[in-house]
This record gives sequence, C-alpha cells and structure tokens, in this order.
Amino acid sequence: MEKENQKQFVLVHGLCHGAWCWYKVKTMLEAAGHCLTAVDLAASGINMTRLEEIQTLKDYTKPLLEFLSSLGSDEDKVILVAHSMG
Repeated sequence: MEKENQKQFVLVHGLCHGAWCWYKVKTMLEAAGHCLTAVDLAASGINMTRLEEIQTLKDYTKPLLEFLSSLGSDEDKVILVAHSMG
C-alpha cells in the first residue's frame, strides 16, 4: 500500500477486556497495509497496574493518553477506534 493511503489506527478495548479483543480486526487491517496499535488500558491485558491503583477514569486511561502523547507532531494523525467504555 502506498504511504499516503496507509492509515494509522489506535484501538481501545472496553471495560473488562484487553488489547487482545482486537486480534481479528488487527489482522485484517495489517493485511490491508495499515499500521495499528492496540492499547491495554490500566490493569487490563498485559498492563501491570494494580486495580487498587485506579481511582479515576484518568488513571484507567493513562496508558492510552501516554501513547497518544508519544506520537509527536500534529502531522501524525491517527484514527481512534474504541468500543464499550474504551
């Protein structure tokens, strides 16, 4: 796929799930030539945050917010896809 047609997706799972729930979508989008990242929110999937440490929605979404901040310039546009509480 040509670079200008390639999209960057960020996938966010819902409550009581993890990044693993996107495995079919991830496989299909990668096969179509897109880049994507499936993020584990706090205390979900492989994220090691203890449940007791999560007091607010900001705590829960910290891994996503940190990832989005790491992307850098406004030229790095992403398509954010979420379901349920994601």
